[in-house]
Amino acid sequence: MAAIVLDAGLGRRVWERAMLTIRLAIEVDADLLPEIERSSGELFRQIPQLAWIADDDVQSATRHREIIQQGTAWVALSEAELIIGFLSAEVHDSCLHIWQMAVHSAYQKRGVGRALMRTAQSWAEANKLSSLTLTTFRNVPWNADFYRSCGFFIAQPDASPMLLRTLANEELAGLPIDQRCAMIRPL
Repeated sequence: MAAIVLDAGLGRRVWERAMLTIRLAIEVDADLLPEIERSSGELFRQIPQLAWIADDDVQSATRHREIIQQGTAWVALSEAELIIGFLSAEVHDSCLHIWQMAVHSAYQKRGVGRALMRTAQSWAEANKLSSLTLTTFRNVPWNADFYRSCGFFIAQPDASPMLLRTLANEELAGLPIDQRCAMIRPL
């Protein structure tokens, strides 16, 4: 299925893809997004040493509101207009840093995450940013491998002070830092 880019006004872009619409997140979406992330995290139960992530804290509705106000958060809607996924990001220097992307477990493996990534990339290109960045698990198939298929490559964390800080904060939060990596997608 090919995605079609539609101009949604004010330079915003919407992706439509048979029964899928991507739009900018709005404040009322914020309360729904933590549950999407919880559902998405259920996949970690398949990896015994990372199963605890399925029960870990998720990004708060308050934090979602902060990012939504910046205009760098998108939601994926099903044909029934239910939120089934989201991507939240922030501009740091000349990069769009992706903090979180999550797709409800019932809608995974259907191109929702890829459509969210294309939307973020289009927005970053339209805003003349130099790259997309993120941190993720190095050896979890739906993490680093997925992002590689979207054009990312593993970067040296010292390539960006922000990536270094992010990885340090993840370690403080209890993530196994030896399994994490920073990734970048030049634009």
